[in-house]
Amino acid sequence: MLCLQCDCKVLLGVLSSLFIAGLWGACFWKLAAKFKSDSSMKPSSLSPANPQSCYCQNNGTCENEICVCPDEWKGDHSNFCEKSEYNSSQGLFTFHKILVGCYGYSQEECEPYTLNANISKASRLCTEKNGIISLQNDTLTDCNVNLKNLSEKITKYSGITEEELVKIAMAAQMLTSEPHELTSENISLAAQIVQNILNQSDTLDSVEAASLAINTISQLLNVNETAFDPTNKDIFNITQSVTQILGDVLTDLEISFSQVVQPNLAASSIILQNGTTHGIMLSVLKGHDDTLVSNRIELNTNATKFLLNTNAEVQMFVNVSTNSTQDGKLGIILYQNDKFFQSKVRQCTNNQSRQVISGTIAEGVLNGVELLFNPKYNSAEYFIHDHACVFWDYDMDDWNTAGCSKSTDEFGYLRCQCNHATNFAVFMSFRRNYNYTEPLNIVTYVGCGFSILGLAITIVFQIITRQARKTSLTWVTVSLCISMLMVNLIFIFGINNSNALNEKNAANNTENIILPSDHFNPPEVYLCTAAAAILHYFLMATFTWSALYGAQMYVLLVHVFKPLPRHFLIWISVVGWGLPAVIVITTFTATYKTDDALNYRQEEFCWLSGFDLHGNLELSKPMLWGFLLPVAILLLFNFVMFALVTMLVLYNKDHGTCSAKQATSAKKMMGSLSVAVVLCLTWSLGYLMLIEREETQAVFSYLFCALNATQGLQIFILFTARRKAFQKMYAAWDSRFDMNISIVHSKKFSFQSVSIPENRELYTVNFSETSCSIPSILY
Repeated sequence: MLCLQCDCKVLLGVLSSLFIAGLWGACFWKLAAKFKSDSSMKPSSLSPANPQSCYCQNNGTCENEICVCPDEWKGDHSNFCEKSEYNSSQGLFTFHKILVGCYGYSQEECEPYTLNANISKASRLCTEKNGIISLQNDTLTDCNVNLKNLSEKITKYSGITEEELVKIAMAAQMLTSEPHELTSENISLAAQIVQNILNQSDTLDSVEAASLAINTISQLLNVNETAFDPTNKDIFNITQSVTQILGDVLTDLEISFSQVVQPNLAASSIILQNGTTHGIMLSVLKGHDDTLVSNRIELNTNATKFLLNTNAEVQMFVNVSTNSTQDGKLGIILYQNDKFFQSKVRQCTNNQSRQVISGTIAEGVLNGVELLFNPKYNSAEYFIHDHACVFWDYDMDDWNTAGCSKSTDEFGYLRCQCNHATNFAVFMSFRRNYNYTEPLNIVTYVGCGFSILGLAITIVFQIITRQARKTSLTWVTVSLCISMLMVNLIFIFGINNSNALNEKNAANNTENIILPSDHFNPPEVYLCTAAAAILHYFLMATFTWSALYGAQMYVLLVHVFKPLPRHFLIWISVVGWGLPAVIVITTFTATYKTDDALNYRQEEFCWLSGFDLHGNLELSKPMLWGFLLPVAILLLFNFVMFALVTMLVLYNKDHGTCSAKQATSAKKMMGSLSVAVVLCLTWSLGYLMLIEREETQAVFSYLFCALNATQGLQIFILFTARRKAFQKMYAAWDSRFDMNISIVHSKKFSFQSVSIPENRELYTVNFSETSCSIPSILY
């Protein structure tokens, strides 16, 4: 039997082999698990998408096999009044194209020296009757009457006539025609005027004045967020009063108007016949933008049940029973945004549509209200995580959920059921869509696996052969390889965020509660945050040790025969392991928040946060100043060291590192290349990935990923595999552990007679050695 000699090197080799085999097995297991999870999470990605089967004209878009027309079109027919001119007693006025049901304002404006400077001098209404679209006569503006004068005028009138009320309503509409220029004081005055107009309209049964007031409210709903100050108590109180009075007016007017539609507000007043049960269905169809137009609002006053319209953005079904003695009245209002319903408990950060729909009943009994919301939002960036069905509680001056329940149907539409009629809305919380680049992941996993193998062998080789070189060189090289090995291990086993597996799962919760925000932050994964911090630390340690490697090599080449400074190993250890710790701790404490972990790290994977929603580098994120800037400084230092070392190797013929036998130019260049790899030349490609051109960015991304993921393998080839000591060690290792083959040696000899004087013969023996491989079973 072949007896193996056991020593420390054999034991270290066995343990290292087991360690490497375990890492590779874990790497392949992780890669297989990833493929399995990807295939299970995306079963429908292989099936072809359903082609859109409709062809749309006039800039329409095909959605769910239905053409969605722009506001200017209603099928094949136009829905607007053409550009026009109107010659009045005050001059010629020019108007742009006006949508049906909306007011248009003249290009001519009040002079700068008047009270109403920059306000249009005239307005016209575009109407449609029996399929014929026409323009009404213009209404002129008094350029010397402002909102303050108008407010004083309407409050002084005690016995105002309907004609005077209509004139005041027209003037208020004109003075609010530029909502983006209104101040907080103007908004408060306009709201007070509208309140008085609605009160007087209720008294005088003036549908025209009420319609003009609705148009003014629609314009006020378009004011700037900065001008509409929700903390201003006066504005808050007056807007609340306006919404209450508007609902009362719709149910108190003797005359019923079926529909008044303005860009931000639609209202209907419906008479309900006594002694019957009525089903009223309102459907607001989707359009190209958030404006409301009459051709996208469908009202069915004879519905028997909720009828789903897949092209609708909002639907409401109201079931009402009236008594046998008196007709009932139902008022329906749709606000395109919630600026008149400012909440104290909810914060909104997304610019998503927040519609409010209202139902007010007089002389009737409500049997139930059912609502459906199918909101428009950017599904490529967001998905709805949760929703809540709410109503505006005038007693609380805020939203409430009492009497309402929520659900989500099989189509993903948000449904609400309520047992009372008031102003309803749905609160939605959105969650980001996170996308992953699969080809880069595959390259990275395979490359990291080879790097782990190469780095582990390099570390073992450096430790075994440490006596053949300076201690400081071994320590720096081993520290560098350990840092890179930890980076690869963390990247494989800690980079993936467990939230990604449940990323698109909505909240499985039927409890109807107020959502404090429209943005849902994924639950904090402390292991992911820890992985990001540790990965940050070892990456910074890798760059720091590479800089120390370059600096030490330069010092050793320049000062060959001089000893290194005292406590040199201690100082470089403090810098190599301490400087990254300072950077990581500073970055973490400055950016991490317990309620917003994504301010510190990303959600797609466990790494520092650095980009905004559109993929652009954000200056306030930690990736820039916590990683990219320090790495840039270290890379610059590394390049300088690389240049200096290269010049010393190539041009300095007399430096003391030369052995007795002068190295060839090829070996010198290979040594310089080794330094270049250690100094992380491939990492400079990472900065080229920041180029905003998509094609260029993709090329550098793949190149950087391939080179950097295999950097450990490159170090193994350049620092270990090409060394003669490693090659001899590998040959001896291979022969020692070849248990199935035994070597049998044989010697051959021959005699040769040589004649010499004195009659003696001299015989010489020639030995030759051969070997053959014989299976051990033959012994």
